[in-house]
Amino acid sequence: MSPRDLRGLVPPEPMEIILDAVDEAQSGQRLSFVLPHFPGPLLPMLRDRMVRFDSEMLPDMSGVIFHVDIP
Repeated sequence: MSPRDLRGLVPPEPMEIILDAVDEAQSGQRLSFVLPHFPGPLLPMLRDRMVRFDSEMLPDMSGVIFHVDIP
């Protein structure tokens, strides 16, 4: 599945979309989102949900791909 591009949205909408997707996801699922920058404020909320995450810079440096792994 291609990452969902959230770069054009106004905060806090990207964070709300990611949290909703995490809450609705199935165990073992991996979700991916394209963001304009690393989502530092989101991390404590993901940790509270016991969710693992990682990120990678886009090749053109226009943002990051943020991956979330559902336990």
